Amino acid sequence: MINWEKELKIIMPERVYRNIEKLAVNLYQDLKIRDTAFDVFNVAAKKGYILIPYSSLNKKIREYLRTNGYDAVNYYDARTKRYVIIYDDKPSLQRQRFSIMHEIGHILLGHKQESDLARIQANYFAAYALAPSPLIHLYDIEDYVELAEVFNISQECAMLCASRYNNWLQYGDKKFLPYEEELIKLFDVA
Repeated sequence: MINWEKELKIIMPERVYRNIEKLAVNLYQDLKIRDTAFDVFNVAAKKGYILIPYSSLNKKIREYLRTNGYDAVNYYDARTKRYVIIYDDKPSLQRQRFSIMHEIGHILLGHKQESDLARIQANYFAAYALAPSPLIHLYDIEDYVELAEVFNISQECAMLCASRYNNWLQYGDKKFLPYEEELIKLFDVA
């Protein structure tokens, strides 16, 4: 299991984290997402992206992608002027959700080619978009098991998101940044 938080802190400055988080919050705002377990397929559709499941591909292409460890890939189709996300529809829904958000992250971050840094950034985007720290706080999540359930993410992803949140609780100044406050407003119905 990769500890994305530790890996990211070594490679990326704090401002890069904040920019990725802002991008995720903008997605919530632009698409009026108000559900912790939102439909990523709908998010992709609303962004104008075309989703293609592996099961609709021919066997050779499907096997190539799986053999080479691709849970999903994306490309820009110049003919339709739209991004296409091809994703493995065999794993759990939680894994599919992460893989699709990872590819959406690549697109929104403007990545043009695969690299370790691009992968790390897209992983951070996907994890933050699926379970943002302000919402973990708002819903007063007890542990990673509850986090996985409330946000419909895998337990592995939930452990990483819980770690991110706990680091903020332990080492942060316990104040939400303006974009985080805006996210909370979308969900705070009290």
